Amino acid sequence: MNWITVKHFPIEQDLSALSHYLRERGLQHRITEEDGRQCLMVLDPDVIPALQEFLTRYEQGDIELQLTHTSSFTNAPSGHQTQGFPNLVQQALQVPVVTCLILLSGLGALVVGTQWMAYFTFLGVVDNRFIPLANTLASGEVWRLVTPAFLHSGIFHVLFNCLWMWELGRRLEFLTGRWHFLLFFIITAIAANASEFIWSGHANFGGMSGVVYALVGFIAVRQRIAPHPLVAVPSALIGFMLFWLVLCMTGVVDYFIAGSVANAAHLGGLIAGAVYALFTKHLYLR
Repeated sequence: MNWITVKHFPIEQDLSALSHYLRERGLQHRITEEDGRQCLMVLDPDVIPALQEFLTRYEQGDIELQLTHTSSFTNAPSGHQTQGFPNLVQQALQVPVVTCLILLSGLGALVVGTQWMAYFTFLGVVDNRFIPLANTLASGEVWRLVTPAFLHSGIFHVLFNCLWMWELGRRLEFLTGRWHFLLFFIITAIAANASEFIWSGHANFGGMSGVVYALVGFIAVRQRIAPHPLVAVPSALIGFMLFWLVLCMTGVVDYFIAGSVANAAHLGGLIAGAVYALFTKHLYLR
């Protein structure tokens, strides 16, 4: 078991009410002294984003916990309320970019196979035929460099990518902030889509998995050079994703799905995410 540091507090601050509050809600944690500060640590990395949001509000005075002689909590006289961890809707609102990407992926799955799909493919379409990339860009349709990421062919395809976006994307949006995460998505989506187009030579592809692998690449490199609890995912998870990448590249998975896996998009996204982590190693240290 590896304890993960979430936050440091002044040595003189009384954290008994906070500790009791977390314990009542079943959150396994411990508070130790390190370098003259109190250190709050947890075992489960999945709770860190919500816990940090809660601690931020706690420090700002939006939430006040009072430990009475009966070990219960009361509302602060100023009207601040004791609140639990965010529900699913509240969590979605905390990460608006991730939420929008998931919703757009769902909409993208609905347009695949319809006439609307032609507006979101990597290349422009004229008279039911793809036109060269230079002509597509010259016509101002630059959004096509990104929009294939939203196109998904089937329920399992979109669910798989959205679940990984929710699990890994939230961590990055909390770490980098929404605008930096949006930039990360745009850069890595273009890298993944361009890689697949250059490798395959066709424009009939789609899916968020290239960006998902960019998240994997970012987290793998970031945790090596500048570890942060928000992206402290189990190494077995990273290992599984890399194993899946190699397995797909062998062509075995193609026998069990309709169409083929966009392996170049996966690899291009992985590399783009890793490079992004290297270039931003001095950022997002809070």
